[in-house]
Amino acid sequence: MRIPDAFFPLINFSMKLLLRSPLHFIVSSHILLINFRGRKTGRSFTTPVRYLSEGNTVLLFSSPQANWWKNLRGGAAVSVTISGKSIKCQASVLETDDDTKLRIFRSYLESFPGDAAYHGLKPSRRVPHPEDTLRAVLNDVAITEVTLPP
Repeated sequence: MRIPDAFFPLINFSMKLLLRSPLHFIVSSHILLINFRGRKTGRSFTTPVRYLSEGNTVLLFSSPQANWWKNLRGGAAVSVTISGKSIKCQASVLETDDDTKLRIFRSYLESFPGDAAYHGLKPSRRVPHPEDTLRAVLNDVAITEVTLPP
């Protein structure tokens, strides 16, 4: 089920409070806070984002309609609050071939099947989405790569 967009300001505010609190463990295994500077304004922004970890790389997922990730094109210094710890690191929008992006997106949907609705897909916990269906929406998936220090 897709949450109506009107609720996201309240949800994001609540997630920021929760992820900065001692109770962060409730959601910090799959949601982090990313803090970055706006490219045009230089203002600091913090937003909660769903993530997957692969070693010292964290992959963040968003729809193209969310504008936060556009500030990371070409790479940017950010800080992430993950599992209650704030870490300074580098982030950039993932630029890769479609096969790699498809593999990563499939892994994301297997971990978070309910998020399929945010990418124009029907959520499915039992049956994986066919490859052609995933490829059709691949351009509507923004993946950001955050490299954590060793």
